Amino acid sequence: MSEKKHAATPKRKEDARKKGQVFKSQEAISAFMLLGLVAILKYWLPNMLQRMEQLFPYVLGLSSEWTERSVSSLMLNILWQGIQIMGPIFATGLMVALLANYIQVGILFTGESMKPQLSRISLISGAKRMFGVKAWVELAKSLTKVILIGYFLYASVRDRLQLYPALQQLDVGQGAIFLGQALMELAWKISISFLGIAALDYLYQRWDYEKNLRMSHEELKQEYKQTEGNPELKSEIKKRQRAMAMSRMMQDMKKADVVVTNPTHFAVALRYDLKEQKAPYVVAKGQDQVALRMRELAKEYDLVIMENKPLARALYAQVEIGQGIPADLYKAVAEVLAFVYRLKKRKSSTG
Repeated sequence: MSEKKHAATPKRKEDARKKGQVFKSQEAISAFMLLGLVAILKYWLPNMLQRMEQLFPYVLGLSSEWTERSVSSLMLNILWQGIQIMGPIFATGLMVALLANYIQVGILFTGESMKPQLSRISLISGAKRMFGVKAWVELAKSLTKVILIGYFLYASVRDRLQLYPALQQLDVGQGAIFLGQALMELAWKISISFLGIAALDYLYQRWDYEKNLRMSHEELKQEYKQTEGNPELKSEIKKRQRAMAMSRMMQDMKKADVVVTNPTHFAVALRYDLKEQKAPYVVAKGQDQVALRMRELAKEYDLVIMENKPLARALYAQVEIGQGIPADLYKAVAEVLAFVYRLKKRKSSTG
């Protein structure tokens, strides 16, 4: 880890996500679930108690005439009533858990985490998990929860200590209401305090996730090679591409009408055919060694070589291969082509 000083790249994070390695705080999920359950209980508890109160007389009324059919009907009714009573609580817990997971992780389906790994049954890895930093963090969170629950429970009893003897004068319903309010207040305090633990745990999980994904200089180089390609291989590919382009350019010189030279530094091959382009265009061009090779091929292909330093330089600088010449060079190129055509006509007449 001492060598892994670089922050994880987006690609590394994406690869880790595909393997199911994402950071999330389980404490945040638990805290929000507890808060959601306390909230739903506060508003659903009276309704739940009322439904349960209505269910007991119905059950007791069947005790004198139980039959196989009545017992089956009773069980189905109890099951349905139980679903109606506990359904909102379970649904709230499930929705809060899914929402808390989605906020932290998003939508993620992967089977990588279920694949068997030898590191999970390794004694060394197991010892690291038992005595590592994460184990101490989990122990600290558990102790903090116990301390908080104990403190709030103590504070709740302390604040109502003088009222408990008076409960003997209340009936069962009034006593239940008193205890219910005390428990609900205790649950609110505990759930809100757990949110504080969840916030700290979220920050820790994010730090631990970033730390575990740090990269060494070698890993950065390897990733660059994978994404951008090996620099040596890319250089070789470009070299071959240039060689192929040069070969095609030299082959296209056969179609040229004239080669304008510097004479030693530049060479530009021109062709004029109205069927292809309205203006003369550059078939090939080169500098130094390429220009020398073009002059050799021009002699081999029996092309006209004409020395015109300003025109050769201008054509080389302004016109790419396959492009037509600009308007400001029309006159100079026209004079060259006229000379070439006269020369070809003279050769054909003498031949």
